[in-house]
Amino acid sequence: MKKVIQILNELVDKGIIKKYAIGGAVGVIFYTETFTTRDIDVFVAPQMTDSGIIHLGLIYEYLKKAGYSMKGQYFIIEGIPVDFVVVYNDLTLEALDNSIDKQYNKMRVKVFRPEYLLAIALQTGRVRDLRKIDLLMSETDLNGELLKDILKHHNLYKKWRKYVKG
Repeated sequence: MKKVIQILNELVDKGIIKKYAIGGAVGVIFYTETFTTRDIDVFVAPQMTDSGIIHLGLIYEYLKKAGYSMKGQYFIIEGIPVDFVVVYNDLTLEALDNSIDKQYNKMRVKVFRPEYLLAIALQTGRVRDLRKIDLLMSETDLNGELLKDILKHHNLYKKWRKYVKG
């Protein structure tokens, strides 16, 4: 994972992307015990062409020149599948804008806050995402007020209350 983080920071340093944050299962692992996942989800702000089409070509060009190849939707960086995910709604955009710095092997890495990881998992609602919620609730010191604000702002509070009540 060290090389992935190095590459992500290079993409920012070279102006290829403005910002990124790790989300998904690997984002959760920054706050909880480890568990199995097959890829790293890297959320990025969309780059638009003049015609309004989302364009990630600069990322792909940089990684291909660096010797990395694609397998399906993933770039394989030092054996690790990396999925570049364009923020796809207001919640993921807000999560990206409010991502925080964490340390990994003495390197800075941007990661979604645990409250946003929980909200995104709740919004997605897949079984594997509900497991992330349980981990975050049991192993993380969540900011209750921030979580409540996020859930209310993104119309997830009723879903949350129903989930918590079981």
